[in-house]
Amino acid sequence: MRYAKGQKETSHEQIVKAAAKRFRRDGIAAAGMTGIMAEAGLTNGGFYSHFRSKSDLIKEGLERALADQLQSLSEPDPKPGALAHLIRSYLSQHHRDRPGTGCASAALLPEIARQPLSVRKAYTARLRTLIEQMARRLPQENSIPEAQDTAIAIFAVFIGTLQLSRAVNDPKLSDAMLAAGIRAATALAGLADGSVEHEGVRG
Repeated sequence: MRYAKGQKETSHEQIVKAAAKRFRRDGIAAAGMTGIMAEAGLTNGGFYSHFRSKSDLIKEGLERALADQLQSLSEPDPKPGALAHLIRSYLSQHHRDRPGTGCASAALLPEIARQPLSVRKAYTARLRTLIEQMARRLPQENSIPEAQDTAIAIFAVFIGTLQLSRAVNDPKLSDAMLAAGIRAATALAGLADGSVEHEGVRG
């Protein structure tokens, strides 16, 4: 397939964006190339003009999904209360109910663990940056290694809580899990006393 100047870059961007969404919404294994290309508004035959394999697209799609998440953590001078807001936003009904635009880790961890080394290396690099950005948002009483340990623990609470809240079919239990996760993450972050406002589970 031949592209006009600039069109290939635009098409490539559309494919990666569609893949990042479909991987999170449907899972990597269930997200077929035909569906991704259709969502990008392109024909299936043009796929190999952009990627050598599905693994290459998975790598770029995951990087895009994690880059979207990183943007919310990378403000140079976050406002007071930004970390508490981030915790409530991550563990909210809105995030729980919209996996296609949410956290790639919560949506895809079991599948990422089974991907080729190149995909896992790309994921690891992005995750390290997320952890570093989270650590910078924590209260400054702790040393850098302690802050990074705390950031890892907060991410573990985030991901585990969100996965559990999506798995159960009892809305009240799911909301209770989100509220408990907010309390746990807030306490780990050293904010207040770990109490939670219901704002975090209204979505």
